[in-house]
This record gives sequence, C-alpha cells and structure tokens, in this order.
Amino acid sequence: MAKKQTDSGPRELTRKERAFSKREQEQLNKLYTGLGISGGLVILALILGALYTYIYIPNSAIAIVNKEKITIDQYHKRVQYERFILEDQYRQIAAERAKVVESENEQLAGLYEQWSNQILQQRQLVDQQTLDIMIGDKLIETEASKRSITVSDQEVTEQINRLLAGRLGGLTTAEASETATARAEASQTAALWTPTPTFTPSPTKIITSTKNVSPTETPANTAIPGPTPTLNVIAAADLGTQYTNWINTLAENTGITAVEYRQFIRANIFRDKLGKIIGDEAPKSAEQAQARHILVKTEEEAKKIIKRLEGGEKFAKLAEELSEDPGSKMEGGDLGFVPHGRFVEPIDKAIFSMPIGEIKAVQSSFGWHVLEVLVRENRLLSPEDYNQSKRTTFNDWLEKSRKESTIENYWSIDKLPRDKFLTQGAG
Repeated sequence: MAKKQTDSGPRELTRKERAFSKREQEQLNKLYTGLGISGGLVILALILGALYTYIYIPNSAIAIVNKEKITIDQYHKRVQYERFILEDQYRQIAAERAKVVESENEQLAGLYEQWSNQILQQRQLVDQQTLDIMIGDKLIETEASKRSITVSDQEVTEQINRLLAGRLGGLTTAEASETATARAEASQTAALWTPTPTFTPSPTKIITSTKNVSPTETPANTAIPGPTPTLNVIAAADLGTQYTNWINTLAENTGITAVEYRQFIRANIFRDKLGKIIGDEAPKSAEQAQARHILVKTEEEAKKIIKRLEGGEKFAKLAEELSEDPGSKMEGGDLGFVPHGRFVEPIDKAIFSMPIGEIKAVQSSFGWHVLEVLVRENRLLSPEDYNQSKRTTFNDWLEKSRKESTIENYWSIDKLPRDKFLTQGAG
C-alpha cells in the first residue's frame, strides 16, 4: 500500500521555474520603469511648455533700448490698455452721435462721424505705435533722470483724478483753479497780441499743414472771451468711487493692475514735463514770409490770371473775384505772416524761395496757386506758432535721441495679443 504525500506547504519551484520567474519580474520592472520615465517626460514636457508659454515668452524682449529690455508682457499690457482707451472713446462718440442723429443736427453729426473715423484709423495703427511710444518713454525717462526731473505719487494721483473728472464731465479742484488762471492769462495775451491777416481754410479747400493731428482723449480747454461759465468741480468722494470703478473696468477689459496703470500715467507725466522743458528751449522768433495767393482749379486759369496781373489789374481785386479759397479771398488773397512748415510742401517751399515781388503759378494737391511773396523777415512768433515750434523742438529732440541710441526692435505681428475689437467689428 502506497504512502500518502504529506501536505507541508507550497511546492518548491524548480531551478528552471525560478529562472523564468526572475526574467518575468525583470521585464515587469523594466516596463514599469519605462512607463514611469515616459510619464515623467510627459509631465516634464507639460511643465516646460507652461514655463515657455507663461514665463519665458512673456519675459523675453520685444525691444531693447540702450541695453534696457521691454518685455512682451509689458508690451501686451500697454497695447491692451491703449486699445481699450480708443475703443472706450469710440463707444462714447458713437453714443453721442446717435443722440445728435435723432435731433437731426447734420453738421454736428458729421463732426462726430469724423471723430469716429479718426479713432478707427488710430485703432488700426495703435499696435505698432504703442511700442514706439514705449521706446520713447525709455529715452525720455533716461533724459529726465539726467535733468533731475521727477514725478511724485501725488502728481500721478492728481493726473488720474483729472482724467476721471473729465470722464464725469467736470474738473478737479486744482484743475478748476488752473483753468481760471489760464483764462485770465489768455485774455491778457490776446489783448497784447495783434495778429496779421491769416489764411482761414474751409473744410473742403485748405492749404493744410503737413503735420498729422491726433484726436486727444479729452477736449482741450480753449480760452474764449466772454462770460465765464460755472465750472463743474467733482468732489473728492466721487473721484474715489470713480477710481475704484475705473480700475475694476481696466482689470476686467485689459488685465492690468492699479500699479501698472499708475506706471502708464507716470510715463505720460515724464513725457509732458520733459516736453515742456525742451519745448521752452525753442526760439521765440523765426523767419516768416507774408504771401498772397489766388487759388484756381487749372494751370490754364492760373496763366490767364498772371496775364491780367501783368496787364495792370490789381491782385486783391482778382483774388476777391476768382479765388476758390474763401478763407483769404476777402483779404485780397493775403495769407499773413507764416513760419516754415505751416503749409503743404510745394507752397511752403515756394514762399521761402521765390524772389520778393515775383508772381508765379504753383501747383499743390488743392489746385493751382497764383502766388506772390510780399515780405520775408525774422519775426516774433504768434502764440499759436510758438506752441507749434515747442512741439516741433521736442519731437526733433526725441527723433535725434532715437538715432543716437542703440535700439533693437523685435516686433512682429505674431507677437500681438488677441484683438477682439477688429475681428468682431467696431459697430
């Protein structure tokens, strides 16, 4: 009779089975290690991608000004702000235009339409112009530092309050005081200054300056003789509420913080301060020419007028009879004394190069001008021309500073933040 096998636990593996099990375990370990490495590489790739997208790219340079970097992140925030300001202006003007259209005031409606179109044109250019402004800001801050020009936190706050008061249709207390003083000074200046007859252009026929004019954020205060209107002074508490609302609006629409907004305002104040100081270096007198003209459509008409003048007819009488420039024809065609740069290039060049007393036909984009230069001399600039001279002096300094600086510009269209306004339409 066979013996029963005693149950003494699991059977011991044979050498062959142990070897197979070991190989199987090693393969599983390799598989797990491979999966772990692959998973780690995926996670690492995601982390590196996030770092590249959210850290490296935003902090990489879109421009370098004298070794000082302007980052893509700084540019994005500034361009979003500049876009929003223009879009906000556009919406306000559109709302006012709708009210005017309802009142059937065609002239005012046309003016609002013109402003709207100007803003849309600016909106198309703002992306590149913003970087130019930021580059200029770097140059301005460097020069301001050399000249010990500073901007205090209080100045920034006051400037913000002025902008906020303007949005409410009023003024700050400080601004109201300055406005009253400016009106008094403007009245004194107007009383002392006696202007020569000057060309007053019509909307359709105009000898226009070659300078581009950009619409401002708020209408400029212009001193006008007459009764002084009551100033709408905005209370400090209302400004505080408006500031909170405005910062929330900016955060929601542009992503910028209160600190970043104050930096933008500070840069604008630096520009204004340096612009005034450099502008004050502009000469108060300049070579000016007094000329008169008769504007007609064709060269043939201009030649006929010259023959009549050579025959002894009076220039002033022919100007009143034939000129298509309503702004000067009743002054005998007299354009008054003007400095360089007041008129389009062909006219500007002619009145500062023609012999005195010579009569010549000159073509411009507005037609043919029978032109005569009466006087050229160095004269004190009018308040208007002096202000223009100050702006030109500052702009010339800034352009010179750009040329003398080391500027690396890496702007390209693919570096722009998303633009909802233009893709969705401005309506």
